Formats: sequence, structure tokens, C-alpha cells
Amino acid sequence: MKSIQAIMQNDHEHLDTLLLSVETALKNQDWQGAERLFAQFRDRTVSTHMKTEEELLFPAFERWSQEADHPLTSLLRKGHQDLRVFFAEIEESLQQHDAEEFSDLLSTVKIILQQHDAKEENELYPHLDAALPGQMDIIRQRMDTVGE
Repeated sequence: MKSIQAIMQNDHEHLDTLLLSVETALKNQDWQGAERLFAQFRDRTVSTHMKTEEELLFPAFERWSQEADHPLTSLLRKGHQDLRVFFAEIEESLQQHDAEEFSDLLSTVKIILQQHDAKEENELYPHLDAALPGQMDIIRQRMDTVGE
């Protein structure tokens, strides 16, 4: 049985690989491929990963810590909001075939994701198995779409 930490960290790695595929497609001047791959990355990140965190993991952590508006989850929610804005800007740069803008935005997003993911993996995820006893199957089902 995998831990919640292992499931979510595996998803971070999968998302990193998808984002690298976008970058590779663009280096090969494959704008359509880059757009398609970025849409997969964005959809997986927003509709599965962030949604699972925002609907299940963050509230469970807040209940477990007995702090309704915990500074950690508040910071992580803000990070999700910021990333959604950057994703829209990246999508626009891809549609406009603006390689320079895409590269600048991607560099920023990679830095944000690196810091955001590290915070989740080091400060949030280690507590979630205790915060969500008996909920492993729900988390696994929500995250099992990796690679689809």
C-alpha cells in the first residue's frame, strides 16, 4: 500500500515529465504538439492534482492540525491561484507562437513548481496518512488517472 506522500510525489514527477515534453516539443518547433501536451499538463495539474489537494488534502490537514486557516495550506492555495494565472499566460504564448514569452513564463513556472512541490512534499504530505485514516482508496482512485 502506497502512502499519500508516495502517490502525490509520483504525480509531481509525472507532471514534471509532461512539462518537459512541452518544452521538448517547442524546441522541435512543434507548436501543435506543445499546445496539446501543455493542455494535458494543465488539465492534469488543475483538474486532478490541485483539485484533490484543495478538496481533500488541505481540509484534512487543517482538521488534523486543528487550525482552520492554516498558514501552510493558505500559502499553498495562493500558489495554486498564481499557477492558474501563469498557465493561462503560457497557453496564450503557445497560441501566439511566441517562443520568447513561452520560455520566460516556463522558467518562472518551473521555479514556482519546484518550491511549491518541495513545500508540499516536506511539510504537508508527511502528515496526511495520519490526517486521512482510511481514505487511501479515495486518494488512489482520484490520482490513478496518471498516464491516461
